[in-house]
Amino acid sequence: MKTNVLDSEGKPVKEIELPELFESSVNKPLIERAFWIMFTHRLQPKGRDPTAGMKVSAESWNTGYGIARLARIRGSGTPRAGQAGGVASVVKGRLAHPPKAEKNIYKRINKKERLVATESAIASTINIRLVKGRGHKYDGNLPLVVSDDVEKINKTKDVEALLIKLGLTDELKRIKEKGVGPLFVVSGSSPLIKAAKNIKGVDAVTAKDLSVLHLAPGGKPGRLVIYTESALKALSERFKEVGVYGR
Repeated sequence: MKTNVLDSEGKPVKEIELPELFESSVNKPLIERAFWIMFTHRLQPKGRDPTAGMKVSAESWNTGYGIARLARIRGSGTPRAGQAGGVASVVKGRLAHPPKAEKNIYKRINKKERLVATESAIASTINIRLVKGRGHKYDGNLPLVVSDDVEKINKTKDVEALLIKLGLTDELKRIKEKGVGPLFVVSGSSPLIKAAKNIKGVDAVTAKDLSVLHLAPGGKPGRLVIYTESALKALSERFKEVGVYGR
């Protein structure tokens, strides 16, 4: 499978062979599963004060008053006096089943399963049907591969100019309103990463750190991705080392 490499003006400069990982099958259930498992790695445990809603002096009036036998606030002459308190399902009462900080929300995934899911998500980026299914506005050839000179871009306005020259004018208009936009994948540390992230909906990541979280936001594959030529080589080496090709 071959594709053109575009320069910073959006013009083809040469043709290259795509890495084998782009020929992998797209496993949607696996991608979605891997996404939500890895998503838990970003979550911070939280809980409630065990005594929240119970720091009151209350007791039940028992029977004979024609009212519910809930615990009621002691005293008189205050708005809270006589109101139910210290129990669940009442105003200013405790939560019936509050979140607990000790709950284990960190889920794990097998390393090979994670890599196969990432590879599958990479393969989805050349499927125009899946890309348009996510709402991206692009009608050209996929994948979008640009020359390594693009990695030297250090200004947000230059990134926007590049996207326009790549035929993504409508995409830029779309992401100003809603949605996730294009993803840049670069070979290594690059000023483009910071410059691109200043545009709403646009992200940038190195080939080493690329994961399902970047490629399939919400667990849905088919994100519009712009690869640099060196990034493709880095991805090929990354997956060849582990011997994973989910075909």
